Amino acid sequence: MERLKEFYKRSKVTFILLTIMIVYFIFMTLNGGTTNVETLVRYGAFYPPIIIPFNQYHRFITSIFIHIGFMHMFFNGYALFLFGPQIENLMGSKKYLFFFLLAGIGGNLTTFLFNFVSISAGASGSLFGLFGAFLYLIHRHKNMITKEGRKSILTLLGINLALTIFVPSISITAHLGGLVIGYLLSYIFIKNPYNS
Repeated sequence: MERLKEFYKRSKVTFILLTIMIVYFIFMTLNGGTTNVETLVRYGAFYPPIIIPFNQYHRFITSIFIHIGFMHMFFNGYALFLFGPQIENLMGSKKYLFFFLLAGIGGNLTTFLFNFVSISAGASGSLFGLFGAFLYLIHRHKNMITKEGRKSILTLLGINLALTIFVPSISITAHLGGLVIGYLLSYIFIKNPYNS
């Protein structure tokens, strides 16, 4: 129990990120609703056509913390709670924060390049970045994850990729972009996990 407490105590950035998402979700719910297109655009959702003409580059970051509807918020929040602390404990809080943001920006950049007309939002790019970090560990440091852990991660990733492909409202570009960027960033952020 003490070890578990210490583990979550070292996961402060994950819980700060989660708190920001929840507070922003409540704020947007009270100011037009998180499924209202006008509200989403007003408060920072990712909408590529207005980014360059109106210098709206902040949307690459703000959109990470916005969620469209309660279920979107719930599932992304739960995934962050589940997987974030493990990667944060491995990388350390500062590296983890940069990793999380860069993976989300990478997902948005992929959307900007390949899905220019859609409004999107959510931490999914960053969360798929965490999956990318787990894939890196499975590939480069297999002994750090149990056989059961590897099986669970790969199963969850497979389910999420299937949902990404077959559910029309999900941003394929953000998910795949986050996954690839997360994997590649792990070569920098997890050089030697034994000394992290």
